Parts: sequence; C-alpha cells; structure tokens
Amino acid sequence: MGRTRTLERRKEREQQRKRQRQTAVLVGIVVVAVVLVGLILVINQPAEAPIPDYTTARYEGIAQSKNAQGFPVLGSDAAPVKVEEYSSFDCTACALFHSSTFPAILERVRQGQVQFTFISVYGTGSITNGQGAARAAVCAGEQGKFWQMHDALFDWQSAYGNQAFAQNRLASGASNLGIDRGAWDQCMASALPNTVIDAARQSFQLQNVTGTPSIFVNGSLVQQATAEAVLAAIDQAFAQSGGVAAPTTEATPEATAAPAAEATTEAAAPAEATPEATPG
Repeated sequence: MGRTRTLERRKEREQQRKRQRQTAVLVGIVVVAVVLVGLILVINQPAEAPIPDYTTARYEGIAQSKNAQGFPVLGSDAAPVKVEEYSSFDCTACALFHSSTFPAILERVRQGQVQFTFISVYGTGSITNGQGAARAAVCAGEQGKFWQMHDALFDWQSAYGNQAFAQNRLASGASNLGIDRGAWDQCMASALPNTVIDAARQSFQLQNVTGTPSIFVNGSLVQQATAEAVLAAIDQAFAQSGGVAAPTTEATPEATAAPAAEATTEAAAPAEATPEATPG
C-alpha cells in the first residue's frame, strides 16, 4: 500500500513538472512572438528622411547619364576634363568632400569643362549599412534620381550618424523623392544594384588606392583630396586641353523621371578630406 502511494506521488510530481515545462515553453513562444512583432513594427515604421532643399534645383541644365558599368555621370562626353570620384556614403571624409569640394566641381561641370563620374564603393567608413545606402542610390538612379539621393545620403550621414542608413529611412527617403516605390522596391530586391556596386569595388581595387575619397583627374590620382588640390588639378588639365569647354546641354534624365531644378552653388574654402580606409 505504501509503495503504491509513493508511486502515485511520483507520477503526480512528474505530471506537474511536465505541465510546468509546457507552460514555460508557451510563455517563451509568446515572448518571442511579441518581440518579433515589435521589431517588425520598428523596422517598418517610417523614419525621418528629409530631402535637402538645395538638391531640388542644383542639377538643372546638366546632362546626366550612366556609363557602361552603370556608374552615374554628370556632364558632356565632350568635356575635356574627366573627373572620377571613388566614394562611400559611409565615409565621413567623403561627406566632407561632398560639402566642401563637390559644389565647385559641379560648377566646372556646368561650364562644360568637366565630366564627373561618381563611383560608389562601401565599407571604407564607420557608418552602418553603407552597402544599403549604395544600393538605394543605384535604384533611385533607375528613376532619374541618383544625384538627389546621393545628396540626401550624405546629408543624413551628418544628421543621423550611425542611424543614417536604417532600412526604413532609406525607404522613406525614396518615397520623399517622389519616385515609384513599387519599382524602387523591385530594384532593391533584384541583382542590379549589387552588379553596379560590385563593378565599383573591382574598379576601386584595380586603381590600387588606399581609401576614399580618391579623386582622379584625366586618369591621374590627386594626391590630396582637398578643394585646393582637386580644383588646381582640374584647372591644369583644362589648360593643357586647350581651354575649350564643351557646349552646355540640357539635362538628360538617367531614366524616365524628370530632372530636378538648379540651385546656386558656391565654391567652398579649401578643406582637407583625408581618405578613409580601403574596404575589406
């Protein structure tokens, strides 16, 4: 009788432990589900992604195109000076170059002296998700808005730091640019943006440079990416070409979207943009 009672108590304890384990598993499943739902809501929540006022008008009247590798190009093929910038949206030195030197280069493009190509690598800086930023810009370019997204990405880097390129901010920025979000989403899910940025990385490695921004003027590396050095190299190359600018032309959209309107640009004071490390 005593042994039977002991067996019954043991069985009851085992059943109780089993119920406790089942309860713990159910509670764990509920907690995980709540966390996942919260993460999904945070990821999909629209983020602040303002488009800089100056980018609305600054590219009016400038020819826009893409080269055979898909790299975005500003200016006429007939311009005597070819400037290439290897840059990364996650690179703080590149953001400095964009604010201090790019406006003056853009003015040379507008005058027909320069054709400018932007070659977007990633991983040379410290800002998270530089690859996502590069992909977002490529897909914006498919709707004629590469340069507007390019300006916004550098602006966000300064404003939001390591949160600049959160996926929901990139998506909100695409919407704020007024592009077709469905087409942009399809592009982001396709192989196209990776094809372009992989070609950029290969080109960067072939140049045997050590970081970004790296600036080439008519194929020669400018040793210091300062406004003074880059503009001096452009002026020298232009003079050596005979000093004849290409005829100015109306902007040619990269895709079907209408080009943006012009903004007044000013040549900034010379500023140092120390190249950041080569991506791994």
